Amino acid sequence: MKSYLNFLKSLEDFKVKTLVYIFFTYFLVLFSYPLLRSAVGAYFYDFYTANEYSLATFLAILFLIVCIYLSNKFQKSIGIHKLYISICFISVALFLGAFVLSSKGFAPSAFLLFALKESYIVLLIHLCLAFSNGFFNLEEVKKLFGPIGAIGSIGGILGGQVTANLAKSLGTNVIFFSSLVFIIIAGFTFYKTKKYFELKPKQEDEELETNRQEPIKSIKPVLKFVILICLIVSLSQWVIFIADLQFNIIFEKLITSKDARTAYLGNIYSYINGISLFIQFIIIPYLLARVTNRFIFLSIPIVYSLLAFLTMGFGASSIFISAGVFVAMKASDYSIFSYSKEVLYHGLTNAQKYGAKYITDMFAYRLSKALIAAIMTIFTINRIEILNIFQVIFIIIWIVCVYTLFKTQVKEK
Repeated sequence: MKSYLNFLKSLEDFKVKTLVYIFFTYFLVLFSYPLLRSAVGAYFYDFYTANEYSLATFLAILFLIVCIYLSNKFQKSIGIHKLYISICFISVALFLGAFVLSSKGFAPSAFLLFALKESYIVLLIHLCLAFSNGFFNLEEVKKLFGPIGAIGSIGGILGGQVTANLAKSLGTNVIFFSSLVFIIIAGFTFYKTKKYFELKPKQEDEELETNRQEPIKSIKPVLKFVILICLIVSLSQWVIFIADLQFNIIFEKLITSKDARTAYLGNIYSYINGISLFIQFIIIPYLLARVTNRFIFLSIPIVYSLLAFLTMGFGASSIFISAGVFVAMKASDYSIFSYSKEVLYHGLTNAQKYGAKYITDMFAYRLSKALIAAIMTIFTINRIEILNIFQVIFIIIWIVCVYTLFKTQVKEK
């Protein structure tokens, strides 16, 4: 702690002020998400059932891809700060419009609400972290991204608890409108970094600039390695999506009140952030000091297979077990899986790291979720037993890919 405080004191004043605004922005964005996600989930089940959940997810992914394309396009002309606050205002306006349509009984508005809540969070988090990565130098980023992530996890935990404790007394609509207020505040908070961004000395780094120009082309020598990471990312998301779908099938049947659903989902998202925070600060440092990244990467699908077995038999009808399995998988995905995946890139050049992350984290991650959602929509698979079989098949392929990956890896740290 003392060394970290000394590090903060060594930062220039304008960097410290920027960091404060980034902390608040990240906290507010992730605080708003459990409120909004829980409310939108409750609205969705006013019109549809778990059978339409896969379709909603598929459409949301397509909507997100379009939003990312538009965001990247407009950032060049208006800059990141105007883009960020514009996304906040446009998102809130669209949320309000969809809510009005929903309140008038227009069922398709539930799909728009679902797509919006999946898109705004990705854009606001991605832009905030991208700005931080560009504003602070590499050594500063290594020390700051941990605390930024912790602030976000705390925001998610508190947001989930606020939702769980106030939804029944205040109602889902109050939770929904409150979340929109926090989104607007987050936009203004981030915009405050603009004046400090302008104080930062403009430095040219020819090597880094070259790396930014040709990141995707640079991965050609390690294409097999990158493809294997894409496969592992995809398989992990398929397994988690099935756990999410299993939970939603049981959740829809057992909890029927709108406000009760909002409160229950608030607790779920709070637990996910809480467990993720625990893994980040307690388990990961312990593991990294004692085991290899290969062992961690192999352990994750094995643990997931054990979790999948819990939802078989008696667990197939238990909301407690299905929710616990989903929470455990999602929390580990946010923490230990994400961190271990970053370590895999250490053997690559700077340009290859950028290209690999673009392909795996931006494209493969979202495409895999869209693909599994489309399959579940077309075939309308809602039997827990069949879903478990798919999970086991995906996990077996996942383990094979991990073994192949570490034979292909350029260098393991």
